Amino acid sequence: MKPFSLKLAALAAAWLSALPGTALAQSPNCASLPPGGVGTSLNPNAAQMRCDLEHAATIRKRALAIYGALPPSMIEIIDTASPSGAAYMYEVTADGAKLRLDARSVPESRGPRCTLRATIPNDTAQTVSNLLVTAGDPLVPDYGAREHVTLNPDGSRTVRLILDSHDIITRADTANGARSFSRHAGSEDPVSQLNTLIIGIANVSPGWSCKAEF
Repeated sequence: MKPFSLKLAALAAAWLSALPGTALAQSPNCASLPPGGVGTSLNPNAAQMRCDLEHAATIRKRALAIYGALPPSMIEIIDTASPSGAAYMYEVTADGAKLRLDARSVPESRGPRCTLRATIPNDTAQTVSNLLVTAGDPLVPDYGAREHVTLNPDGSRTVRLILDSHDIITRADTANGARSFSRHAGSEDPVSQLNTLIIGIANVSPGWSCKAEF
C-alpha cells in the first residue's frame, strides 16, 4: 500500500471515496514560460495553465535532483499535494509489451523518500490506451474547470466550484500527439479518469520502498 496511508483526492471519486479537506497546490509565483509551453488547445485559462505547468516543472526538477532521471515516459502525472505534504510523480513507460509504472514521493524539503516500480496489468493497460485516445480529442481542454463533481444516490450529479484547488498536472502521448493537462483532483473527465487509474494502481501496490527522512 502507498506509504503515509494516503487517500488521494484524485482516487476518491472512483476508488477510495475520501477527499482531503483542502490542499494548497498552486504555485505562488508564476514566471512566464516560453511561447508554446501551454499546449495546443485554445484555452481561456492559458495564464493559469502556464502557472500550473511551471509548478509541475519545479516538482519535476526536485524529483530529478532526488532520484535521477528515468527513461522517457508516455504518461507523466504530477500530483501537486497530498495529506503527507509531499507531491507525487507518476510515470508510465513501455517495457516491451508491458506498461511499467514508476512512482516517487517528492517532499519539498525533509521527508521520507518513497519509490514504487510496478507492472500495469494487461487489462488495465488496455484501459490506459483507450483513455489516451479519448484524452487526445481536441475538444478535451488543456485546463479543466475547477469543479468537484459528486454522484448522488439518485444518479444525479452535484457540481461545486473549487476556489482552493488540489491540482494534478498530466503530460500524455495521445493519439493526437503530446499534450499537457491540468485538472482539479475531484473533477471527472477522460484526463481525470486517466489520473485516477494510474494513481489508483500506485495506491494499492505493495511494492513501495521508503528511506528515512533526510
